[in-house]
Amino acid sequence: MTPRVRSDTASGGRTRRLFSRFPLISTALIGFFVGYAGIAAYLMPGVMQRSEAAVPNVIGLLYSDAAARLSAAGFSAKTGESLFHQTAPKTSVLGQNPEPGVKALKGDEIFLDVSLGAKRGRVPEIIGYSREDAVAALQKAGFDAPTDIVERLNSRPRGEVLAVSPVAGTTLTQPATVKLTLSAGPDAIGVPSLVGMPLEDALALLGQLGLLAGPTQDDFSGAQPVNHVVSQRPAANAPVSPGSTVTLTVSQPVNAPPVDPIPR
Repeated sequence: MTPRVRSDTASGGRTRRLFSRFPLISTALIGFFVGYAGIAAYLMPGVMQRSEAAVPNVIGLLYSDAAARLSAAGFSAKTGESLFHQTAPKTSVLGQNPEPGVKALKGDEIFLDVSLGAKRGRVPEIIGYSREDAVAALQKAGFDAPTDIVERLNSRPRGEVLAVSPVAGTTLTQPATVKLTLSAGPDAIGVPSLVGMPLEDALALLGQLGLLAGPTQDDFSGAQPVNHVVSQRPAANAPVSPGSTVTLTVSQPVNAPPVDPIPR
């Protein structure tokens, strides 16, 4: 007996009869396979068939321009850190990861660090504050601790802020510092100007003000006549408390032989 061979025509007929008997199941199966094929077609190029390319250099560009350049090269831009910068314009790219020239798969995200522009701060109102409170307020506003601090004779309590420069409300690019003028207190004494005075007169004036003279220092430059004050420390008008010591440098003859500290 000749064996029966199943033909494509017979198989196709049975498939058609199956679809006609179970139309809902047949439609669901067709939809599943079509959807699966569509998802695979969408994902496979991005996962299995992506090619590599060198990441372009976008540092220094504005973020929008950088994103466009990356997109044209097959990458996508992603915001990284946002940082203050004194000179870089706002939204400009400060750095990128991966770095320029590195090979990466097309479709990868490139993280861009973006400038917030220069940091700016407004000088707070600190007149009348103590020195400690004024420094704390300045640092809270983003300023560095002040290094330019002067004292002035005043009836206000010692250490109280009398003036600030720039004035309160001024907006500055940071980092920046602010100059403080503090009260030296009502009991302070202003050091008199002694430069150019004969030593004897300078010592007498210090005594009248209740200040002490420390050991003098010699100067052989000839800047002042012999036995006259060449310089002083503290400087003239510096506020000091009663009984403070003032050091004077006194002019000596230009041709005076130097003192040899080692006897021979």
